[in-house]
Amino acid sequence: MKRLFTLILCSLIITSIWAQSTDTTKVKVGKKNVVTVVDGDDQVHVVVGNKDEGRGVEVITDDWGDTTHVRVGRRTFKVIEGNNGTYVKYEKEDKSNKWRSGRFNPHWAGLEVGMNMFYNSDYSIYQGTEYEEFGDVFELRSGKSLSWNINFLEFAFKNKQKTFGLVTGMGISFNDYAFDLPVTIEKEDGYGMIIPVSVLAENRSVRKSKLHVCYLTAPLMFELKTPLRMGSSRLSLSAGAVGSLYLGSHTKFRYWDGAKVKQKGRYHINQWKYDLTGRIHFGDFTVFANYSMTSLFKGGLGPDIHPLLIGIQFPNI
Repeated sequence: MKRLFTLILCSLIITSIWAQSTDTTKVKVGKKNVVTVVDGDDQVHVVVGNKDEGRGVEVITDDWGDTTHVRVGRRTFKVIEGNNGTYVKYEKEDKSNKWRSGRFNPHWAGLEVGMNMFYNSDYSIYQGTEYEEFGDVFELRSGKSLSWNINFLEFAFKNKQKTFGLVTGMGISFNDYAFDLPVTIEKEDGYGMIIPVSVLAENRSVRKSKLHVCYLTAPLMFELKTPLRMGSSRLSLSAGAVGSLYLGSHTKFRYWDGAKVKQKGRYHINQWKYDLTGRIHFGDFTVFANYSMTSLFKGGLGPDIHPLLIGIQFPNI
């Protein structure tokens, strides 16, 4: 499984970035255009994804800031600053015949948001040490431990009837793990195992403390269309695994008086992470859960902690 995800990631990470002219910048993955930025005389126009197919995100703003046009999939929001104040205008485009066709439409590309939790945590590494008194020191504040995932590329290998398929692609995952206790993490003596460190200070209250970890992700999922429908939308189910490549991490804590400390570091985060995923798709809405089969930290260098992510997705934007 590890070799399979390695091959998928290596085959997808062929990305070229260049400026076609002084006013236009494009980002491509293979032959597929991912991001286009046009800096015109009177506006900046950014397109992420395929606008022609009714997908992606589009932002247009003028130099004076009077109107900002934001399109997410088929939904358009216009923030207009008029003589009587600022107001928001909402529009939604009808699905084209192309969207209503019988083609197989995978549900990976899109925007995901969810809550991180630590499941099956084992702190036995601290037994017999001064850190044992902390107990389950890295318990999370789930409401503040959010994950934002941008899945920007997808491929599907489907059957002739287009009722099921094998789905893969690529995405970027940004994960916050907000600690419930006023602690942060450090390497013991600068290079040893991960240890908790109190961030309490005299005459200062801690507002929040978190660990942020970023991954490059690639799924391998089996997706099945069911006969169940609601209007033109069909219920689909998918399950499989998501492989993640560690990109970077940092800790950050902030006091109520506004002072904050941010520290970048490797923190013995596992280079590879493998999640089991289960998803329910209905039209432009998905509910999913990801459970990590690998520990957040490397074995013997930190507690054995397995993240669980429960969230929602807006696919096909």
